[in-house]
Amino acid sequence: MVYLHVVLLIGIIILAARLGGIGVGLAGGLGMAIAVFLFGIKPGEMPIDVILIILSVILALSAMQNAGGLRFMVQVAEKLLRDHPRYINFLAPLTTFVLTVLSGTAYITLSVLKVIQEVAKSIGVRPSQPLTAAVVSCQIAITASPISAATAAMYVVEKMGVPYGDVLLVIVPTGFVAICVAAFVASRQGGELLNDPIFIDRKEKGLIEVGIQDSKELPDSHLAKRAVYLFLASVVFIVTMLIFKPIIGHKIGSRDIIIITMFVTTLLIVVTCNVSLRSIKKASLFSDGTESLVVILGIAWLSGSIIGAYIPEIKEQTGEILRQYPALLALVFFITSAALFSHGAAAALLIPIAASLGIEASTIVGAFVAMSAMYITNIYPTAAYAIAADDTGSYMSKRWNGSYLVNHPFILPGLCGVGAALPVGFFLANTFIGG
Repeated sequence: MVYLHVVLLIGIIILAARLGGIGVGLAGGLGMAIAVFLFGIKPGEMPIDVILIILSVILALSAMQNAGGLRFMVQVAEKLLRDHPRYINFLAPLTTFVLTVLSGTAYITLSVLKVIQEVAKSIGVRPSQPLTAAVVSCQIAITASPISAATAAMYVVEKMGVPYGDVLLVIVPTGFVAICVAAFVASRQGGELLNDPIFIDRKEKGLIEVGIQDSKELPDSHLAKRAVYLFLASVVFIVTMLIFKPIIGHKIGSRDIIIITMFVTTLLIVVTCNVSLRSIKKASLFSDGTESLVVILGIAWLSGSIIGAYIPEIKEQTGEILRQYPALLALVFFITSAALFSHGAAAALLIPIAASLGIEASTIVGAFVAMSAMYITNIYPTAAYAIAADDTGSYMSKRWNGSYLVNHPFILPGLCGVGAALPVGFFLANTFIGG
């Protein structure tokens, strides 16, 4: 029977990967129906805590978006990039990293990618270099954000006796190291733009926009700025409460702190920034976030139910191996996040399982940066948008166009960045968390 259960889980994961989006969650629901009604498996615990954290963050982000706050953040980033074009290869990934860490979503960076392309092109830098670094960085940043769907799953580690503040002291610098290495590798990929035959051909045919658009003026709306300040203040409050928990002396868990803070922040934005309550549910971030909740519920519940039925056997067979070779856990994180196309779904699936196997919290946290493998293909939305935004043809070379699935510029910087950051992550985890 165990083989049938494994085949079911793998089959559903494959189906989920093919469907994508909300289909990932629905595939999980189908798997639950088969597992429970046909195989008689007892339903496992739903990832309720993760879902509640994500929901509260989505609520606050949606209110800020409707107040114009997200656009204001993006335009500040745009101005920074246009004012310092010489450093585009490193400012681009730093910008997308910071935006993603603060907002908890990589989709906020989509508007910046076109600006990165324009600035790079205007100074003769191959656009694929900063664009690739920016895309990889925003994916890695999800594992460094205190309010992302992926790090919401870290409540499991907190239940293992590790303060959430200590988790942040590991994942934030680890993510930063990863994007620095990724940016360096990306900046060395490809030849000079002005000597590229594809670029020359497209320029002769008039397929390339000449010049650079003027930087847009930042919105004068004090309401948009107020919404951003309120949201950023909430993030600072959450981080402060978590990092300085022993000094402050409170006993409130990360889940409750995040949910309470985000609900209060949403209300403050609504009241002080003239945001209609009805408009919140119409925000694009709200609909996208709701999709992520379905994804996490379906696939994480299914895997938790099937694998949970065999925890004693799995502990006996693999628990000791993973404890002795922590890099294997990072490999599992990497492969699963790539297969599910979702940081949040992979984290909600694997972190509870790793904890139930008796793997040390320091190993889980140290390996967490590997939960960022969406750059393994060039069809993830941020990667696909970067390619579409570039009119110079810097992604069109047969060497880099992804025609063989993995021959694209995103994979090498991502692998090098995560590979270099993992030892740092394990070192910091052993330092702040211990064995």
